[in-house]
Amino acid sequence: MEKAPARDVKLRLVTENDAQLLFNLMTAKNWLNSIGDRGIKTVEDARHYIIDKMHPDLHKKGFVNHVIIDSETKEEVGTCSLHNREGVEGLDVGFAILESFEGKGYATRSAQKMVELAINTYDAEIVRAITTDDNIGSCTVLEKVGFKHDGFIKLPASDQSLKLYKLLKVDFRLLD
Repeated sequence: MEKAPARDVKLRLVTENDAQLLFNLMTAKNWLNSIGDRGIKTVEDARHYIIDKMHPDLHKKGFVNHVIIDSETKEEVGTCSLHNREGVEGLDVGFAILESFEGKGYATRSAQKMVELAINTYDAEIVRAITTDDNIGSCTVLEKVGFKHDGFIKLPASDQSLKLYKLLKVDFRLLD
């Protein structure tokens, strides 16, 4: 759960060189419980995931996952992204933080930057987010950024019920 004020972060697009970071995130207990198993068992699997799953989004949709970097320490702390996924109307925000950096405001600040990107670059009037109902940390982050709970959905080819959030452009405000 987020306790600290939002940290200043820099973002850069994910590259193949981020395979170790993605491997660390995608094999962590929190990722597996909250986001799901993507079949990543090795660093090489993570590299192929970046090439096969993430990079095509950049060319098809104009956006892709970003690495979150602490502006002060320059440490890579996780990833954040915009998605235009089947089953969710419009753009939705995602984020994942390495366990050792959780609770320090990185998720809050990076989610805010993804909302800014959706609104300012892609002219989104509504931005959405999804998470599991028991992912209290993510729910807290989304609500801190200004998202409101908007029911539950199931993505295509999934039986899992996910908590749906939305944030209207007119309600978005920058955090201190």
